[in-house]
Amino acid sequence: MAKKEQDVVDQELPPPPARCSWQPALPEGFRQLNTQVAGHNFESSNAEAIGLLQDYTGGCVLKPLGKPECGERELRFYESLAEAGALGDNDLALLRGHVPRFYGPLKLVVNQRERTFLRLEDLTRDMLQPCVMDVKVGKRTWDPAASPHKRQVEEAKYVQCKQALGLCLPGFQVYIPDQDTEKATILRRGRDYGKSLSVDGFKETMALFFNASTSHSKARRAGKELLLQEVLRQLQDILNWFHSQRLYHFYASSLLICYDYSRLKDQPLLNGHHPHHGEQEDNAPTSPSTWVRVRMIDFAHVYPAEQALPDENYMFGLRSLIEVVQALLHR
Repeated sequence: MAKKEQDVVDQELPPPPARCSWQPALPEGFRQLNTQVAGHNFESSNAEAIGLLQDYTGGCVLKPLGKPECGERELRFYESLAEAGALGDNDLALLRGHVPRFYGPLKLVVNQRERTFLRLEDLTRDMLQPCVMDVKVGKRTWDPAASPHKRQVEEAKYVQCKQALGLCLPGFQVYIPDQDTEKATILRRGRDYGKSLSVDGFKETMALFFNASTSHSKARRAGKELLLQEVLRQLQDILNWFHSQRLYHFYASSLLICYDYSRLKDQPLLNGHHPHHGEQEDNAPTSPSTWVRVRMIDFAHVYPAEQALPDENYMFGLRSLIEVVQALLHR
């Protein structure tokens, strides 16, 4: 493992307590989502604490609705996206390509209580070794309805990275290869780790997540380059949407970045160059969009755009993230 990469690992704080021997009472056909890296988790001492579920036959992730006003706001947002095409709202229709597909609400009895969940696309479905990162976007993470106390609490979180980059790192998981054997082990970090990061630490953690600090075979290096190019393409598409939209401002919203580590070694150069998005050649690997996904998530604090102004808060963080990934691609 490269020295800077090892330094990041050595900074680690204890990982979040999860996936213990205690199991919540779940309906048949559902289980805890084992790729959840941020947000609320199930707790053995608190039956009201509910995490993400997976419908492993239907290929869906189920997100519990939060506090009534926040949960209803997020549900209405997803429903408005679903209706956008029929209503001819082009901006919202375009946004649908940048969020997980929505399959409607679902009521389930969990821990002996009926609860409402959002059924969403499982972005890691069919990934053999899913690497997942939650990046919260924006310097300001409190919404217009936040109380003075809530504003103060939010301002105190992730101070270094949030003010300098407009980014926070609530959690991630990544497969890390052994330099000698090429076998990979999984590394998980939660919000405490993210809160400890300086700006340099954030950048090195991004390098760690994208396996950008390690050097292996030419095919593996080609896979990393293709991975970063595809992440940049999808981030830029989201930024392009924000340049034109004047509908919403997004507070405390995240980007979920997912890729399949197992695919990194299977991306050879084609005639001396990487395949472009959608390019097909004989024996060519599939499009990177099938194993690299960047989606906007967490819409409990989405509000109508004030005075129809652009969402400069979100775009500041998004531009910072693009710059960080570009630097990894060229280093």
